[in-house]
Amino acid sequence: MGNGWGNPAQPTERLDVLIVENDPAAARLTKEAFREAGLMQSVRSVADGDEALAYLRHEQKYKDHPHPDLIFLDLHLPRKSGLEVLHEIKTNPKLKITPVVVVSGSADPKEIREAYELHASCYIRKPDDLHHFLHFIKVCYEFWGSVVELPPKPEFANGAAR
Repeated sequence: MGNGWGNPAQPTERLDVLIVENDPAAARLTKEAFREAGLMQSVRSVADGDEALAYLRHEQKYKDHPHPDLIFLDLHLPRKSGLEVLHEIKTNPKLKITPVVVVSGSADPKEIREAYELHASCYIRKPDDLHHFLHFIKVCYEFWGSVVELPPKPEFANGAAR
């Protein structure tokens, strides 16, 4: 998917992104920011850690959803924290190669360290104002959609990633 540094290109229009965010307004804003950056489809969101894991395992209502190329994960989620979700992703043989961008309002050094210890692809503080947020999503989309070589999507037997 990536084109390398020597061959700049427009980001791909087909980048499956999963946003794990419990604030509906923030999830909607993130989806709109991706659209404004040029990603017109394949951005989905779930509101808590349990839903994120059901989505990634292709369980229940998510059995026909595509596996994401990239996960945007908030840390402060109901039911199961973002760090717990990250741990489950990175210890699951089928899921662990999926890049996870931790996006949090927290600057707590302990949380940042723990996210990297759990093999987060990167940790990004949520920008405070709209202009910076839109720019942040555009840069993420350009980087993950045109520079990075993403891993192949995992294959699931009977839709499960257990």
